[in-house]
Amino acid sequence: MTQTTPPAIGIPTPRNPRTRASVLLALAMAGWGTIGLFSIQAGTDAITTTAWRCVFGAATLLVLSLATRSFQTSIWTRRAVLLTVVGGLALVANWAFLFFSFSQTTITITTVAYHLEPFFLVALGALASRTAPRRGDVAWLFAAFGGLLLATQFVGARGIQPLDAAQLLGVGAALAAGALYAVATFAAQHTSGIRPYPMTLIQCVVGAAILLPFAHSLDWGGSSWGWIAVMGIVHTGLLYSILYSTARVLSTITLAALSFVNPAVAVLVDVLVYGHLPDALQLLGIAIIAAATLAMTLRNR
Repeated sequence: MTQTTPPAIGIPTPRNPRTRASVLLALAMAGWGTIGLFSIQAGTDAITTTAWRCVFGAATLLVLSLATRSFQTSIWTRRAVLLTVVGGLALVANWAFLFFSFSQTTITITTVAYHLEPFFLVALGALASRTAPRRGDVAWLFAAFGGLLLATQFVGARGIQPLDAAQLLGVGAALAAGALYAVATFAAQHTSGIRPYPMTLIQCVVGAAILLPFAHSLDWGGSSWGWIAVMGIVHTGLLYSILYSTARVLSTITLAALSFVNPAVAVLVDVLVYGHLPDALQLLGIAIIAAATLAMTLRNR
């Protein structure tokens, strides 16, 4: 029997299951678009932010797992657990690189570079199947790379504009985060038996166990822990629950289209909060990446 997510309190939602799922997923994507703001406002280093996000996320996911009896309904095999751990290592490393990127460059540039992730996922699929990627995918990859050069201002109205060391580190970290997220997604796609809540819980526990020894203690008297707590409870626990519950209802086309709510909100936050207004060429680059990613996603659905 297909289960649908109950509407959030105070938010009227349509009766049609697909429409309701679209609204909820759009809200989740909008929420993820604010994570750069929370990372910057926390003011902690990438390792500390990631480690404590794992702690708060694990606590939330444990409650969700128990409430939905996901432990009892999961099928535990050695292969599934191994893939979950491997995916967890990639997922947590992805968070660390992402938070580091936010500290080096703008939210807009980080988000745009990070959202080249679908191309890394296609490359992993090609390697796993030992088949060459299609020419169309390669063409869209080059188009997206050109968009990245514009969006990061490496290429501007005056030609090539070398990035400073911090910007290069930021873009590189965002690309690494996207590649690692592709690994985590690929591992999840090939994991069967374990329900989503316990799967993500295991990954958060693994991340916390590895990173906490290298993380700083939180200042419980300040505000930074609150920003990280929201990232763990909301961005990891609650928003993941919306993603998992709506992905089974919506088509690939709808999922691909709604995924662009995330970078749109991230750019808006960057403009409104930090005053980082993209210029015309940056906006063109963002549009090229969006078009290339959407086209490639639909080609590989």
